[in-house]
Amino acid sequence: MVWRRLRPGEIDHELTWLCVTVACAAAGWLWLHLGLPHPDCLWHKLTGVACPTCGATRCVRHLTHGAWAAAFLVNPLIFLTLAGGALYDLYAATVLALRLPRLRFDEVSSRAGTLVRFAFLAALLGNWAWLIHRGI
Repeated sequence: MVWRRLRPGEIDHELTWLCVTVACAAAGWLWLHLGLPHPDCLWHKLTGVACPTCGATRCVRHLTHGAWAAAFLVNPLIFLTLAGGALYDLYAATVLALRLPRLRFDEVSSRAGTLVRFAFLAALLGNWAWLIHRGI
């Protein structure tokens, strides 16, 4: 992990993902502001069991009203993903505005990659178990 300037032709991830998250947030705000119907969970309809993302809309609604604990309890993984996204956006806006070097993972061992994949899978399954336990 190193801090460095972008190389010629390298993808500017900070600009790309900042634009994507801002566009998604704007689209979500517009969707809710216009009172459009909430998407139904097909998995929940068919099985009666929560899917790993069930409660995401309620989590966002709680966050927009400042109910942090309620948002976390509805879907912890979505809450943590949104918090991580907000931190990444803050980092991206800072490095873009101040033209600072970027954080890059130039060399990642296959063992570290495998560990990250298993950690993600464990978090996803743990979150899913939590949702099922809570009856979300």
